[in-house]
Amino acid sequence: MSNTRVNLRLHSFYDELTSVDAILRVLAREGLEEGSLTAADLYTRSLDCQNHGGFALLERHAALVAEYTALREGQRVLDAGCGLGGPSRYLADRFGCTVTGIDVLLARVQAAATLTQLVSLGDRVAYCQVDATRLPFTAHQFEQAWMLDVSIHIANKAALFGELARVVQPAGLLVLHDQPGPLPPAMRPVTRRAPYIAPALPQLVRYVEGAGFRVLTWRDTTDTVLTYMQGRRAELLQGVERGTRAARSRRQRRLAMLTAYMEALGEQESRTGLLIARRMA
Repeated sequence: MSNTRVNLRLHSFYDELTSVDAILRVLAREGLEEGSLTAADLYTRSLDCQNHGGFALLERHAALVAEYTALREGQRVLDAGCGLGGPSRYLADRFGCTVTGIDVLLARVQAAATLTQLVSLGDRVAYCQVDATRLPFTAHQFEQAWMLDVSIHIANKAALFGELARVVQPAGLLVLHDQPGPLPPAMRPVTRRAPYIAPALPQLVRYVEGAGFRVLTWRDTTDTVLTYMQGRRAELLQGVERGTRAARSRRQRRLAMLTAYMEALGEQESRTGLLIARRMA
């Protein structure tokens, strides 16, 4: 499948999940106005954290990274597949990191940049539209590369991890969260809508280590992800009949996706997890 066709499928899949206005409406209902927003107002509510597990899992990621190195002010981090930019802003706001977020979808990059300006973090976080298998950065530019629930959409794993290894400095970290394969039948409502290429965990490790990293740990995160998805599903069910026909259709699609994930991670015993690897010299 060509990159253009893949990107069109990704655009269709993520387009209805990319709305700055929708985020602002939620905040307004809680009495938070646009002129006084902070990054934490967004990410602690998981409004801009579309990674599996939302904010709660971001906190777990950071705690696990701290077992191997300090997240500190000025540290250069690549957020590959940044989406709406919640993880980027979390790293900049909580730890003072300098973050470059990339995404192959222009709408996601634009939304992430808009939200970053709204919370006055433009001096620490920047975004650009980039294919993660062809990074425009110099070698060893970043001290860490984070990729949360994105590698599953990328077919050329060797090119992906090769590029991440090239731009991470020796002894730097790769922080990767994803759902290894094989994906169970329950995932079909999701995999029909977007490209999902999920190697089994041993194969994923081979890709990562073949690129020049050494895997330090794999931590199962399935319970946290399931708890988060159960909460999101309950929220959607409360408003499933409200709004326009288009809004109701969007909620129904999101409910179908959440239900598919929950069945896969629950009854069909698929797993999610966090992999941390160190760049070898």
